[in-house]
Amino acid sequence: MNSKYDPVSGRVIPVFLHYAIPSVIGMLALSSAFMVDGIFIGNFVGATALAAVNLAMPVWSGLFAVITMLAIGSSVMCGKYLGEDDISAAKDIFTKSLCCSLSIALLSCVLGIVFLDSLVVALGATEELAALVSSYLLVIFAFSPVFLMGFVLLYFVRIDSNPLLASTSLIASALINVVLDWLLIMQWEMGIAGAAYATGIAHGSVLIVLLPHFLRQTCQLRLVPLSGSWNDIPRALANGFSEFANEISIGLTTLLLNWIMITRLGVSGVAAFTIVNYLFFIGLMTFYGIGESLQPLISKNFGARQAGKMTEFVIVALLSNLLIALILCGVLLTLPHVLIGFFLQPGETSIVEIATRFLYYFWPAFIFSGMNITLSEFFTACHKPVLSASIALLRSLCLPLIFLLTLPAWLGEIGVFISIPIAEFLTFFVALIFVSKNSSRQIVDALTPV
Repeated sequence: MNSKYDPVSGRVIPVFLHYAIPSVIGMLALSSAFMVDGIFIGNFVGATALAAVNLAMPVWSGLFAVITMLAIGSSVMCGKYLGEDDISAAKDIFTKSLCCSLSIALLSCVLGIVFLDSLVVALGATEELAALVSSYLLVIFAFSPVFLMGFVLLYFVRIDSNPLLASTSLIASALINVVLDWLLIMQWEMGIAGAAYATGIAHGSVLIVLLPHFLRQTCQLRLVPLSGSWNDIPRALANGFSEFANEISIGLTTLLLNWIMITRLGVSGVAAFTIVNYLFFIGLMTFYGIGESLQPLISKNFGARQAGKMTEFVIVALLSNLLIALILCGVLLTLPHVLIGFFLQPGETSIVEIATRFLYYFWPAFIFSGMNITLSEFFTACHKPVLSASIALLRSLCLPLIFLLTLPAWLGEIGVFISIPIAEFLTFFVALIFVSKNSSRQIVDALTPV
């Protein structure tokens, strides 16, 4: 890799931008693919199908939960080994992580298809929505092993100093998704099943784009014969637990919000929440793009014992996410009807009204979620899984559940709308306490000498 962009020896701003810009572009491409799905479904299939897709969203969280925990946990360990110049250990954790990930992906596919009917009931689908949810999920489960393995390789390609290819794979996936949505939904009128096929094929393309990286001479990560201890895998799972917590928590919180919205406001409420969720997802993917670009930067400097560099990278990431959040909030508050209108056919006035009210109270969540995600990713890269998981669980599960189960009883639907922003706000103060007691210097000083 060009030493100009080396995380350990390069200058902070150019290196950060070299990793962050492709990561953010890739994540925006991913989020845009989901949003384009919503636009096509809402306009050419209908608001009921849009609600059905949102009911299926917890399944996405479940599919990615364990696989992401292992991929991120093992990739930052791999980054630390590369920072210590221990290439053989990096190859070993890479190989064992891929073997475990493939096993998990295949098992998820089989269990999802076998227990599909029970799963649809558990998601809270009404009789009106059950057939649509089932049709969508059957296709998603069938494609899941391919796209899950693609996302595992995404983290290792980024760790192996090729962030541009990682983002290129996501951009290619997004473009394929748009073309297939147009073809399968609009032209061939395949409905919600067409959206599922488009998503499955497009996400699966990530694997095809990334595989050539491992044939390059400059690639440091190669598959090696399985041998020796597997102790790194439990450590990787522990280190990536915050990502598991994030995925599972988002799924559970979405499930609860769906139940609350369908109980209080019916299918229109779920459709409105779906639109807000798509818009919030764009912000979250941007923040995760910044946060995940920190993983190779922090983990390699952690291995090299460069505490000063670690601190500088975190500060730049926090300021970047804050600036992005302020821009997003400005757009949401000035153009809510325009943004909401993209997802709906003309005349859906009740859904527009609910979604607009939701956004009016929900926007502060953008301000604090980006900073919480950045600090959680920092602790993951520093092998501090307890602190990382605590931030993740507070912001996406514990506090949202507490507020969703209490505030609506006092404040009605406003209590639903403000639960997530309050949870993010309180989590940020907890995260600041963690940072004050676990600075980069303190974390590095606690390491044993190389």
